[in-house]
Amino acid sequence: MGMHRQHLMNEEVDIMRHDFEMDSKAYRHYSGAEVARKIQNAERLYQKQVQKRTTYIRENNADVGAWLPKAKEMMPLWWYFQPSFNCPHEVERVGRFNDGGKWMCGMAVLESMTKEDKCVIYSLGVFDDSSWEKEMIDRTNCQVYAFDASVNGISGDAAGNPNIHFFKYFIGGKDEVDKDGMVWKTLKTIMNENGHEWIDVLKVDIGGNEFDTLNAMMDQFEILPFSQLQIEIHLFGDMEDRKLFMDFVKFWERLEGHYIRPFWSELNTVYSHINKGLGLSEYSFINIGGKHKLLQNL
Repeated sequence: MGMHRQHLMNEEVDIMRHDFEMDSKAYRHYSGAEVARKIQNAERLYQKQVQKRTTYIRENNADVGAWLPKAKEMMPLWWYFQPSFNCPHEVERVGRFNDGGKWMCGMAVLESMTKEDKCVIYSLGVFDDSSWEKEMIDRTNCQVYAFDASVNGISGDAAGNPNIHFFKYFIGGKDEVDKDGMVWKTLKTIMNENGHEWIDVLKVDIGGNEFDTLNAMMDQFEILPFSQLQIEIHLFGDMEDRKLFMDFVKFWERLEGHYIRPFWSELNTVYSHINKGLGLSEYSFINIGGKHKLLQNL
C-alpha cells in the first residue's frame, strides 16, 4: 500500500475521533458521592480503551483482518468494541436462559421504583418471545410498551398481561407508511403520542433497522431519552469489509458522543451455529448523560 493511501486512511480515522471527556452536562445529573465516584472511575478506564481502539485502527489502517489469518472465523470486528464500562450497580441477566435474555444494570434500582415513579419500558421488536418482558413486569412496577408490526399482539409469557401495551407498528428512522402498508414511527413521535418524557429501559431487537432508528434518535435528541439500552446489533455482510467496519466505527463513536457506554455484550451463538456467521451480538449500554435513577445512590 502506498504512503499516500496510508496517510489518507490515518486521516480518516483521526477525523472520526471525538473528545469524550465528561463535561458538566453529564456530571450535573449524578446524585450521591458513591455513584458519582464509580461512574467517574469507569469513564476514566473506558477512555483508555477508546484510545487503544483508535490507535489500533490507525496502525492497522482499519484492516480488521490484517493481523490475523482466518479473520472471518475469529470475528475480530467485535473485539474493537468491548463492553469495558462498569455499571455502577449489579449486573444481572433477565429473561429466558437462552437466546432472548438481556443483561441489565441495576435491577434493584428498577425494583425499588414505586408506581408513583411511573417507570416506563419500551420494547422494540417482540415477535414470539416475551420472556424478558414478563420477568420485567413481574419484578417491577414498570409499564411495558411493545412495538412490532410483524405480529398481531403479544404472544408467549407476557400474553394477556394488563401491564404490557402493544402497538402494531415499527419504530424506525422516520414517520411513514411503507410500500407494504406497514406503519413506521420514530421514537420521538411515539414518546410524544404516549406522553412520555423518559424511558427507563429501551430494548431493541429489530433485525438491522437499529442503525436508522438510533441515528434518528441522535438527530432528534441532544441527550438520548433512556436510562439504559439493551440491543441486538445485526451486521449482515462481509465482516472483513473495510467500509462496513468504518461505517460501524462511526456509528459506535456517535453513540459514545451521546454519553452511551457499553457495560456488557453477548455474541449470538444461536445465529452463528445456524447461519455459520458471527454478525449478531447483544449489547447493553448505560446512558451517563441523562438524569435518571441509575445515576443515583439507592
